[in-house]
Amino acid sequence: MTSQHHIAPALDSTAVRKIPAEPTGAAKIFQFHCRTNILHSVLTLKSRIQVVVFLLK
Repeated sequence: MTSQHHIAPALDSTAVRKIPAEPTGAAKIFQFHCRTNILHSVLTLKSRIQVVVFLLK
């Protein structure tokens, strides 16, 4: 007879395997939003640096 102590870890390990590695739905949209925000910040900073360098010349 199998005890519940042996069944629970087996169920947990199969549940963990079924979780997708890639984010889905709202998490994917949020990641995309974060990436575009970072890209926008970098491009804005780059353009500001170029303006400052131009003014200093």
